Amino acid sequence: MMAVFIIGCSKQHSAHKLSITKDLGVVELVEGTPQHFTLGGQGSCTLTGKHLTDGIEIDFVIELTHQNGAVDTLSRPTITTAPGQHCVVETANGNIGLTPTWKTP
Repeated sequence: MMAVFIIGCSKQHSAHKLSITKDLGVVELVEGTPQHFTLGGQGSCTLTGKHLTDGIEIDFVIELTHQNGAVDTLSRPTITTAPGQHCVVETANGNIGLTPTWKTP
């Protein structure tokens, strides 16, 4: 198990071991619409945003896909941040960075 730390955001969570080091750059979120990203290797991440009065809540689902097609959910961290603020979900083996913004549908 590895620890997950949120830098510049608001919550901490735990996850199983997965080597990830990825900056997603600017991610334009639409309320309740999941966005999927490849983290390299067999890792992936899905983000879903929720508009808050004072910011953005982002739910992450970090997964590992095995060669046989089976998928393990390793972590489900949630962060709260301000639009345009760069955040990093840091793990013992890497991190996921992003700068969330809102897109009005």
